[in-house]
Amino acid sequence: MSWKGAVRQIERDQQRRARVAAQEFKQLQKDQVVASASQAVASYNDYLVVIQSMHHDCSPSVDWAVMQRELAPETPEPSTFHEVMAEADLLLYEPSFFDRLFKRSAAKRERLEQAVAVAKQLDQQITAEGQAEHARQHTEWQERQNLTAQVLVKNEEVYRNVLEAFAPWGGVSDLVSSLEFTFTADHIEIDVNVNTAAVIPDFVVSQLASGKLSRKAMPSGKFNELYQDYVCSCLLRVAREVLAHLPVSQVVVHAFAKQLNTATGLVERQVIVSASMPRTTMETLNFTALDPSDSMQNFNHTMKFTKTLGFQAVERVGLAAPLSSPRNRR
Repeated sequence: MSWKGAVRQIERDQQRRARVAAQEFKQLQKDQVVASASQAVASYNDYLVVIQSMHHDCSPSVDWAVMQRELAPETPEPSTFHEVMAEADLLLYEPSFFDRLFKRSAAKRERLEQAVAVAKQLDQQITAEGQAEHARQHTEWQERQNLTAQVLVKNEEVYRNVLEAFAPWGGVSDLVSSLEFTFTADHIEIDVNVNTAAVIPDFVVSQLASGKLSRKAMPSGKFNELYQDYVCSCLLRVAREVLAHLPVSQVVVHAFAKQLNTATGLVERQVIVSASMPRTTMETLNFTALDPSDSMQNFNHTMKFTKTLGFQAVERVGLAAPLSSPRNRR
């Protein structure tokens, strides 16, 4: 396995859960007849949880200082085990009474000598394979050392390579349409293009007393609140992944969505939430207990939201220190 393969995290439970929930939600969107109403309701409710809790999960942090101290793989010793054992058999061979009686001593000694030659070839093969494996491991170690050195001096040109190598977006790839990065030495700016129509359901499902599945339009207030939590959860998750993989002090995230511009009457790509998330603040948060929308008050952010109207376009924020006082959620 290459080092890039080794650094990729094994798919986590929430990533798998998000993918499965998204697939089942797509089936419900098609308004197809379902085999089990109770299962459809459970899948729907599970999906709602998933899109509001993406920030719960995050890859383990990369300790670049520890990686820098990684020792080079040791050079393997040549293999002589099989040859030594075969030579010992030859050296210790003493013809038995029957060997002498039937004149088998010479033939047996010849076979033992041939065994020594075969054992020597086997050891040579093992040595060659060990040297080839060591060369591969050393090349990968050197690649890690070169990359680590560039990361620790905050070379923004390699940051994109790091994120591509670790591939931490498995948990959000089905729930956002794209991520666009701007790299600097000490912070990263990310445009998160949310995929509202494909992600947020505009209907609710329930199981009737008859056992059949009921499907109704979702109230606009509930839709908007769900939408807000989904967007803020996306921003938290993306910021967490970047901070886990790169030694930057701050991540600035902007959520973009296509929505109506009331001044022009046209549907346009607009910023709907923008937040500057310092590492020092992110490290103090309990992500499994916080409300994603409420958590924005911990950061310098812009967000205009009401339950009745939803999001309104806002300006991007710049770099900022953590806020000392909270702001109201809505």
